[in-house]
Order: sequence, then structure tokens, then C-alpha cells
Amino acid sequence: MPNPILKVEIDFASGPSFTYPIILDSVTQGLLDINILGDVPQDVVDISDQVQRVSTRRGRNRILSNFEAGSATVVLNDPNSDFSPTNTSSPYYGKLLPLRKIRIYAELDLGAPSGVVPITIFSGYITSYDTNFALGVYDTSTVTLQCVDGFRLLNNVSTDIPPVPGCTAGQLSGARINALLDWADWPGSLRAIQPGESTMQVDPGGNRSVLAAIQTIEQSEFGAFFINRQGQATFFDRDGLAELSDQPPKEYSDDGTGYTYNFVDLAYDDQLVLNDVTVVRYAPEGTIPAPVPQIVTNQDSIDTYFYKSGQRTGVLIETDAEALNIAQMLVASRVDAEQRIDSMLVSLQGETDLSKILETLSMEIYRNIKITKTMPGGSTVVRELFCQGVNQDITPNSWNVTVFTAEPIIDAFILDSSTNGILDTNALTY
Repeated sequence: MPNPILKVEIDFASGPSFTYPIILDSVTQGLLDINILGDVPQDVVDISDQVQRVSTRRGRNRILSNFEAGSATVVLNDPNSDFSPTNTSSPYYGKLLPLRKIRIYAELDLGAPSGVVPITIFSGYITSYDTNFALGVYDTSTVTLQCVDGFRLLNNVSTDIPPVPGCTAGQLSGARINALLDWADWPGSLRAIQPGESTMQVDPGGNRSVLAAIQTIEQSEFGAFFINRQGQATFFDRDGLAELSDQPPKEYSDDGTGYTYNFVDLAYDDQLVLNDVTVVRYAPEGTIPAPVPQIVTNQDSIDTYFYKSGQRTGVLIETDAEALNIAQMLVASRVDAEQRIDSMLVSLQGETDLSKILETLSMEIYRNIKITKTMPGGSTVVRELFCQGVNQDITPNSWNVTVFTAEPIIDAFILDSSTNGILDTNALTY
């Protein structure tokens, strides 16, 4: 059974969208519901045969509890200096500009009737072309492409006017994020935004980036905002996150009951414990009455682990009551230390199970997975977790996928659910 085939494409056309523009009467680019209306033609080059290795990084920083920009490193064999911007003989001369689009994907032959399917791994933008010259007989000149995802573009746009147009009071969090994306000229084809459950105050503007403004909304909603592997700006509201935790998990284990893995990282510490949380909503200076800090503590946890404090300030919710709800949910989900499975490594080199290859390659943030680890002595550790990050490291002789995990932070009560509809176990969320 063939391994996945690594593919890398660069689109030298301007604009942030990865969806190829529609071209009338074109067999490949005139497809409704696939290509989009656009005024910039594609300029795509397949560089797969020059790739020596690829590394991608996407996900949430567990310590800071926020999503970071996804990144990728692509090392190319470049004996003719085709990727030197000063080489007038290069087929890419005049095109090697920063922030050109790059897409990294795998082709997997699933057999009849599906045939070969593409599985996107990373969609982003090239920030630099770093040349390394050959030094010896057995060396070759290489170019390293350093790449980032759409967080970089959103971080480059300022909200330095109060307020940002369209960011009005009483707006649901999803509509607010769409308004901020509109301000940044982010394409509608690269959005997957849920409506939201909480209403926001008017946007305060000020000297911050659109990304920072959106991340404030993310925390205000108790939701999640990230760039997915197709390059879409993705927002889950808190009800969406609760529903994701109720989806049937994909199982990985070392006892023959699910997909196999190569390694898991177990941890048991106080890193995620919170038992003293303060949440303060935003208000302009001089607001009367001023917002009241909402403080929630858990004395049993404090007695066990000492004080473990955390704060969320400047959230744009409209009432102190909702600030209290946020503080209560943070404490409820983090009062105790539990043995964690922080990450799982899966090697795909030589793998013959097509369903495992497909599932692992297409692993996305907030995928629900169940991991079983058999311990020495016969005990087992079983955790149902969210994927919180995915790293892929690919060379001609290896294809390793590391999945970073975390417990669902919203353990909501869901009617008629066999797993999330248990009284005294699942909590009524706000």
C-alpha cells in the first residue's frame, strides 16, 4: 500500500484567498461551487519534486491558553538558484515576494470508487526565502521557505479608530468577528464563523490589531478562534464547543481497540489548576457605575493546591452577571489536578491502514479523540480529549504527526446525550 504523497504548491498571485478564481469556459477553473468569482488569476506552481522536508505547527499554547499563529518550514533543493529573487534566469523572477500563498497537502489513493484524494495540511503565506549555499561535494544548495497562517495578516491590520465600523453594541460575538474581518478585508470564502451566544459592547478601537480585537471577543464568548488547515478563519461559540465534545470520538489505543499510535506523553502536575479567578468586563474610564470584579474561588482546591489565581480583564460582555458566569466556568473546569495525556505521536511511514492515515492526516483542532494507554502492571489511562494542536514532520523517510490534546473546558449538559446528558456529572452552562 503506497504511503501518502507530499505535495506543495505556491500561488504567486496576490490576495489572501486559497480558492482558485473562477474562469469562464475553463475545464479546471470554471467549476461552480468550487471556484469563486475573483479579479486575480491564479499563478500556481507545483514545487513538490524539489521538497526535501516539511514541518508544520498549528494550535493552542497550553500555558497561555490562546491560539498562536500556525507556521510551516519547507526546505527545497535549489541547485539552479531558482528561488533567488535576483536571478533573472529564474522561472520565478519578479514573483518571489513575501506573503505569497503556499499550500501543503497529501495525496492519498483510497482505491475505487474514491480514487486519489487531496488532504490539506497547511495553508499560509511565505514570509521569507532563506538560501543556504552548497559547501562540499555531497551538499546541495537549498532554500528554506518560512511560512505563517492568516493570523499574520490579521495581526498586521490596526483597529486604530474608535469604534471600528459595524462593531456596535448588542452585537453577537460571531457578527462582531465578521465585522472585524470585514475591516481587515478578509475574504468571505475563508470564513467559518458560528453566530455566538453572548452580545458585545461597542468596539473600543484603539491601538491594537484586528487579531487582538478578535481574541478579546473569543475570550468574551468563551469560544475559540483559529485558522484551520484550509486557511479559513474559524470561530466556535461556546455552544458549538459543547456540541463538539458530544461527537463520537475517534479512538487511538495500544490495546488493539482503535488506531495504533507510537507514543503518548503523560503528565501530572498543577499546571492547569485554577481556584481563584477574577473576571472584569471592559468599561471606558469614568464609567458610572464601574464594572464590579467578579471573583470566584474554590476553598477545597485552595486547601489542596494553595492559591492558583487567574484573571480575565477587558472582556466585552455587557453585564457583570456574565462576567461571573465566565469566572465560575473557569474554576469549575480547573479545580483539580488530573493525570493528562498532553500529546500523541503517530507515525504514518509504512502504514497500511488507509482509514488511520486519512483520519490522522486530516486531524483538525477540536476533533474529539479517545486515547487509551496501558500502563506497566496492567492498569490503563483512558482520556476523551480535544485536539488542541497538530504538528507534522515529513522527510523522504518519515511522516510523523504529533497531536496535542486537552480536556474539554466546557462540560455542558446536553439533553438526550448519552455522554453529556448525565445529571450531577455534566453542568448547565450559561
